[in-house]
Amino acid sequence: MGFEIAIIIFALWIVQGILSYFQIKNFNGKIAKFKNYHKYGIGQVKGWLGKGAIAILGIDSCNNIVDAEIMSGISVFARFRSLDLLKGKNIQEIDSILDGIGKPVKTAILKAAESVQQVKRLEKEVESSM
Repeated sequence: MGFEIAIIIFALWIVQGILSYFQIKNFNGKIAKFKNYHKYGIGQVKGWLGKGAIAILGIDSCNNIVDAEIMSGISVFARFRSLDLLKGKNIQEIDSILDGIGKPVKTAILKAAESVQQVKRLEKEVESSM
């Protein structure tokens, strides 16, 4: 009886590993897509026993959001979906747009926006030091 349970647990662990592989492959494909934009930002919120979220924002040279995708969930079945609410909006007005969105998703989006702005600050510092 104990041996059968161990086999079942091992099989479920293998299936979880396979599904995680496909989730990581999906993430890497999205990153490759977003590298085509002027700038992109990634924000993530880890859920310990709750929902986690990963947001990716593609920004053009005028600070407008060209593309936005979010992956949110608690399992390896979560996949990226388009976030049309943000497309065409300026990254500076992102706070006012996010009312009514769940906390993990909102936090991930804000972190992605902050990562874009942090890169812009670093670029300005490099330009000013030259």
